[in-house]
Order: sequence, then C-alpha cells, then structure tokens
Amino acid sequence: MKKSLFILSLVLCLGVSASSAAVAGPMLKLSPSSGSFSNGSTFKVTVGVDSGTAKSMAVDAFLTFDAGKLEVVSVEDPSSPAFTFSMGKNIYNSDGKLDMSFNPSGDSVLGESVAIVGDLAVVTFKAKGTGTAAVNFTCQAGSTIDTNIFDNQGIDVIDCASNQNGSYTITGDSGPQPTSPPGATVTPNNGSGAELPQTGSVGTTIGLLIFGIVGLIAGTILKWL
Repeated sequence: MKKSLFILSLVLCLGVSASSAAVAGPMLKLSPSSGSFSNGSTFKVTVGVDSGTAKSMAVDAFLTFDAGKLEVVSVEDPSSPAFTFSMGKNIYNSDGKLDMSFNPSGDSVLGESVAIVGDLAVVTFKAKGTGTAAVNFTCQAGSTIDTNIFDNQGIDVIDCASNQNGSYTITGDSGPQPTSPPGATVTPNNGSGAELPQTGSVGTTIGLLIFGIVGLIAGTILKWL
C-alpha cells in the first residue's frame, strides 16, 4: 500500500513539473545565447519571439549590452520575419542600448493579431574588448516602455522571467602590439672592447716624415751646386 502511494505521488510530481516546463510564458530570446568570439571580430545574434498561446499585435524589444566590450554594427531583417513591419530600430552604442518595435503591418488592426513564433531581427555585434559581455532584455512586469508583447487588447502579456538573454566571451588581445621599425634595432655597448675613432695611420705619418727629410737634403745639395 505504501509503495503504491509513493509511486502515485511520484507520478503526480512529475506531471506537475512537466506541465510547468511546458507552459513557458510569452517571451523574447537571443540565438545563439552564448559563444566565444575573437576581439575585433563581428558576430550575428538573432532576436526571436514566442508569444505562446497569446495573440500578439505588436512587440517591443529593448536590449542592453556592455558598451566597453560590444558595439552594434547593424540591425537587419531576418530571411523570414515574424512581423513584416518594423516601427523603429534605434542604436545607442555609447550607452550600450538598442530598442526595436514590430507589428504585422504599418496600419495594424486588432483583427490581425495572431499567436506569433519566429525571428524579429538579426543584430550584428562587433567585439571591442575582452571578457564576458552580457546582452539582456530590459523587462519589468507592468511596464510598457521596455520589452513587451502586446495582445489583441493592447495588454502587455510578456513573461519577463521567461526571456532568454545572452552572454558572450570575447577572447584575444585588445589590439596589435607595437613593433620596432626596420633598422631601429640598437645594440647596447657595455664599454668592453670599445675603440676610439682613428684620424690617420702610422704608415701615412712615417711616409710624410721621410718625404720631408728627402726634400730638405735635395734642397741643400742644390744650394751648393
């Protein structure tokens, strides 16, 4: 009897856990959510949405990133966008912020609201500093001036805890190391074996002396002739 009760309790617990895992709230996500990239290189991150069972008429994606390690190079549409219309893509690299807004069309109406799953945008980042760089969705329950998923009643239904943020490792040197220009190598002189510069040679000096003596003798002989 006790064994049967234990098995029944275990089955119920597993069922509740599976049910909780399956019911993830409407969310936004980054793909890939992690990775290792060389400093100075660029890499792409896709911003995606999954509204679950909620019908969505618009989505806002507000992102923050480490401005000391990353900068946004561009924001482009994916090959098959979840929403066909983008209301704005604003990049603030100095502040480490990026915000975007999407809806089905420029004159979206409530009747166009649908449960939405897919990609919103492709962000190209450039790595500019080594270390771990976080990219996070700014999201607060009840706020409509951050990351949102609006249903067909205009209510923000996003589950901020379900959002999938990103964390990226930037490796490599921060920049090229300086190198000495050609011919700039200097060999140190420690004083051993040093020689003073020479202005002449002993052979030259002796030759001049002999020439002078011969000239003097020749002059004397010519005087007596």
